[in-house]
Amino acid sequence: MTKVAIIQTTPVFLSKEKTIVQAVESVKQASAEGASLVVFTETFIPGYPAWIWRLRPGGDWSVSEDSYALLLEHSVDLASDDLEPLY
Repeated sequence: MTKVAIIQTTPVFLSKEKTIVQAVESVKQASAEGASLVVFTETFIPGYPAWIWRLRPGGDWSVSEDSYALLLEHSVDLASDDLEPLY
């Protein structure tokens, strides 16, 4: 039987590098406890601000634009080696 670990920890918001380090440590711990499949929450990297939907359309446009730019900047780029530490 496959043992699954579901990681429910807070990422280091807007820090792709630190969150990946945290993910590696979580995988190591779960593996040491017998897990062969480790699952993270959606948008673990770069994190997901639930408050982003509370911004006013139009009125908060610059805040929204800046926020999404930061989220994109700290997101995983699948064409790069961002996730190599997790292999």
